[in-house]
Amino acid sequence: MHLKKPNHLLRGLLFLVPLVFVLAGAGSVSYADTLSTIKERGELIAGVKAQYPPFGFVDSSGKNAGFDVDLSRELARGLFGDPDKVKFVTVTSGNRVPYLQSKKIDIIAATVTVTDERKKTVDFSDPYFNSGTLILVPKSSSITGINDLTGKKVAVIQGSIQVEDLGELAPKANLIKFGKTSEAVLAVKTGRADAYAHDDIAILDIAHGDPGLKVVGEDYRPRPFAMAVRKDDAEFLKFVNDRIREMKKDGTFDKLWNRWFGDYKKLVKPQ
Repeated sequence: MHLKKPNHLLRGLLFLVPLVFVLAGAGSVSYADTLSTIKERGELIAGVKAQYPPFGFVDSSGKNAGFDVDLSRELARGLFGDPDKVKFVTVTSGNRVPYLQSKKIDIIAATVTVTDERKKTVDFSDPYFNSGTLILVPKSSSITGINDLTGKKVAVIQGSIQVEDLGELAPKANLIKFGKTSEAVLAVKTGRADAYAHDDIAILDIAHGDPGLKVVGEDYRPRPFAMAVRKDDAEFLKFVNDRIREMKKDGTFDKLWNRWFGDYKKLVKPQ
């Protein structure tokens, strides 16, 4: 499926990939105690984002909300029969893997792009979303796409895939790293940065709510999002994948999709 903008400034690709479940390899280090630890504790601890609608954010009542948040709640339902048996810990692109490895959280549900490099440090669930990168600029900007970023100051999020991608695709751009999306957007609005490169759905959401900003070019390098668990945590990974399979079969996954992406129906459609 494709993201399209009526003004033809962008054409993005967002699609759900088929859920083909791959388990972690046998014979490696075991974290067989993860499931028992979670059950003994009485709650799942999920790392989610707090400034990334519609995947993870804090709503007007101060509660965590979003697509990734609801996926985590459904994991808790599978574990305890109760979607409220989950504790949310706010993570960023920069600290989410260290939080997982230090056992501050049990799982990352925070728009993690699957890459071969990241597979060296975490194990991924099956992909549940696909996202490329788009560029956000002020309305008056002359930037039309990635080829115009040479010599420009480009805001990126520390630890995001865009740091690596722009290093390859726009090596002469001056990357300015921020910890939060709000900081990167402010940098563009105040002139500290000429552009902001991030996941397409996030850029679309920001531009939709701010008439002083626009999206330019076409999205590049679309890749899947997946949940992440500790390396070789095979039994827990199996549970996560089995639970997503159940959600896909019983319609829960589609209901969550429609809830969080209903406002994008003209731009985003399930495959």
